[in-house]
Amino acid sequence: MNGSKVQALIVQHTSEQSEFLAYMGEEAHIPIISFSAVSSFLSSSQVSFYYQKKVSSFVRMAQNDNTQAAAIAALVHAFGWREVVIIHDDSDSGIVLIPYLADAFQEKDVKVRQSLVLQTTKSSINNTLHKITTQIGTRVFIVHLPFSLSKEFFMNIHEAGMMEKDYVWIITSELTNRLCYMNSSILNTMQGVLGVQTFVPESERLDDLKVRWKQWFRRRFPDIEILDLDAYSLWAYDTVWLLAMAAEKTSFQFNENFNSPSSQNLMGLLGLDVSTKGENYLKSILGTKLQGLTGDIHLVGGQLQSTDFQIVNVLGNGWRVIGYWTPKAGLSRSRSSKDLEKNYSANADDLDAIIWPGGSATTPKGWVFGRKLKIGVPVKTGFSEFIKVDIDPNDNKPVARGFCIEVFEKVMSMDYLHYPVLLEYIEFDNGHEGEPGYYDDLIYQVHLKKYDAVVGDTTIIANRSIYVDFTQPYAERGVSMIVPIQFDYVTKSWWWYTRPFKWNLWLAIFLLCGAKGFLVWLFERSDNNEFGGEGYQQLGIIFHFSFSLLVFAQREKLKTNYSRVLVVVWTLLVFLIVTSYNANLTAMLTVEKLQPAITDMNSLIRNGDYVGYPNSSFLLEHLKHMGFSEEKLRPYVTVDEYADALSRGSSNNGVSAIVDEIPYIKIFLKKYCDKYTMAGQTYKTGGFGFVFPKGYDMVPDISRAVLNLSESSDMFDIKNKWFGTTCPDSLETPITDKKLSWKAFLTAFAIAGGIELLALVAFFSESYWKPPVERLINLRRPSKVPPPSPAPADDQVHEPQQEATAPGTAPLEPTPSHRNGDPDNSNDCERHADSARPDDGSSGTEAVPVNDDGGHGMNEGQAHGPTNRA
Repeated sequence: MNGSKVQALIVQHTSEQSEFLAYMGEEAHIPIISFSAVSSFLSSSQVSFYYQKKVSSFVRMAQNDNTQAAAIAALVHAFGWREVVIIHDDSDSGIVLIPYLADAFQEKDVKVRQSLVLQTTKSSINNTLHKITTQIGTRVFIVHLPFSLSKEFFMNIHEAGMMEKDYVWIITSELTNRLCYMNSSILNTMQGVLGVQTFVPESERLDDLKVRWKQWFRRRFPDIEILDLDAYSLWAYDTVWLLAMAAEKTSFQFNENFNSPSSQNLMGLLGLDVSTKGENYLKSILGTKLQGLTGDIHLVGGQLQSTDFQIVNVLGNGWRVIGYWTPKAGLSRSRSSKDLEKNYSANADDLDAIIWPGGSATTPKGWVFGRKLKIGVPVKTGFSEFIKVDIDPNDNKPVARGFCIEVFEKVMSMDYLHYPVLLEYIEFDNGHEGEPGYYDDLIYQVHLKKYDAVVGDTTIIANRSIYVDFTQPYAERGVSMIVPIQFDYVTKSWWWYTRPFKWNLWLAIFLLCGAKGFLVWLFERSDNNEFGGEGYQQLGIIFHFSFSLLVFAQREKLKTNYSRVLVVVWTLLVFLIVTSYNANLTAMLTVEKLQPAITDMNSLIRNGDYVGYPNSSFLLEHLKHMGFSEEKLRPYVTVDEYADALSRGSSNNGVSAIVDEIPYIKIFLKKYCDKYTMAGQTYKTGGFGFVFPKGYDMVPDISRAVLNLSESSDMFDIKNKWFGTTCPDSLETPITDKKLSWKAFLTAFAIAGGIELLALVAFFSESYWKPPVERLINLRRPSKVPPPSPAPADDQVHEPQQEATAPGTAPLEPTPSHRNGDPDNSNDCERHADSARPDDGSSGTEAVPVNDDGGHGMNEGQAHGPTNRA
């Protein structure tokens, strides 16, 4: 650098060398450009690790470590792997990426199980591989090694049989960008490896450069296989163009003089010159933008803003692109505008088909067990349906069975967990089985790492979750109590027949009955003699009419429309009331005769009754916390002990109730449902869960498997196998008060009351509205007056003859038909004569014979008078 008039320096060295050169460039005031160093602490915004001085002259023409870490984390997250192991060397370039990877994995909820540092020696590689195969169950590895060390590493893992099925190897761009330099023997040891590679867009300029490169290389090295241009080579090409364009913008000559350095700084000690134009040149470099072969060249803070990667799968003598990653869109299969503009996603479906190590097309699960899991199981005497441990006489090893064991083994099977797990059951016998605290001691063994897990009827409670992790519960949650059934509860009361209705409904019925009887009496008393009589008689009629319709029809005849309407509405309402009463009373007599003797735990405390609980259970402390005295609590073990204690009761050295968890209660009621039932409030608990160490990596997978099993028919089959069918209606039939209140009939009462009110208003206002209504009706009624008869002719008029009449009667007048001489009207005359006879049968008039000419003949000397009309 001394005497050569260097204005900028392009380096392709390791990060350690680049850092030293960056410091020299800072002292000499010349820009240092690196297209291979990927350590972020060399950017201008960071502080040098060794020299503790801000480096402002260093320019990185390479992708940011943070961006690459995000792409790798998205790839791991896409396949659902929850743990990874990072393998790197101890160089600065190998160490600096690790914090970025850790942060990126943490954002995706992926745990870095271990970070293994690999030395360059063969023994170090072998020790690392031995540790992987024997101590680590994770099978997803992130390899961040330099090119030279990577070749030896993959040859060793291939020889160790670790490039087979179920392994996942992901390499960083440090190696992926140089895959073109790998010979076929090395690539054969990397089949199925995934890698994150810098994306370089296709262009005519790139194709032209590749052609010229191959021509030049063939002329220069005719005996060497032509090497492809990798991303670093293209960045070098773009770097030269960037420096040339920046030099044109600053318009300075490269042979300009340098200032002599001071002997007091490093440049003076080394005898190096200091550039007078370096600062301006650096500003020009940072402000220059161009379209390079690797894409847009834009430097921000001394860092190239290149963020796109492609995902490759090593196959044969090369690799295949299976997808792309960008910060905005995440993973995608193509670079189309549709894929690049979509919302961020990271799913396995966003990538093409992958061939994994071992030639498998099945996605590895990411985890295998190199040893058996030690599963602690409790020693249990009662309720063997849940768990029971026997000793195999052949090998003297414990054999566990029961509902809890079968659920656990189903969850850990390939059907739900999707990766194989070896299990070994160990009986926990501390000599205190059946005593309080036994289960707490068993669970604490997991915290002490004596067991990998505990399987049994272990309840999830808060104080246990402090030092262990539980899976999702696999059994019904809750604590309740078992009490004896009390028979014929309804009929023991003298007023049992009133229980279907509440008092307010009975009151409403009586009020409406009284109102109905009073209104009918009011409407009928003036026109109906049956509602008359003395005052006490009328009061009796009102009372009788009020309630007679509830049981039989009334005998009184109603004469007013008001009463008739009122009785019709009341009949419908009575039918509704009686039907509801009969239905509710029937239900009470058939269902509620199974009423529990006790329905409230607080009543047990107030009465000082003895209460049972399962031995060695957490419920002892739970009941004491509720307010029970320990002297009133009695432990029991088996189902038969429960039944015996309940049958004797508190007064006979037994208990009035037993408090237990619902799964145990169902087992008990399966056998004794005809005598006992579950009653009272159900206190929620965590339910039964499997126990694992705090922070155990498999817990999320196992919890998910438990939920999937709970939603499947397999869980029903397991329950049916160990529990069978429970007693019908023992838990399902609620013991509740079914009395009906007046609100149940609110609508019916409102309608009936409204009609009664309208009838009452119409009755008292009848004098106002009835006369106009009657006049309107008469006006609309048609007239029935007979039409007038035609006048007779003169020659047909005869003088009427006088008929003999009785004394005191008027003479009969001839009718028009008589005058006309119509012989057919003789019968009419007879009817007239008959109608004039007195009621005593005597003849008031005598029959008048009809003349031939139609006139009436009379006896001589008979008085004449007008004709009587019927």
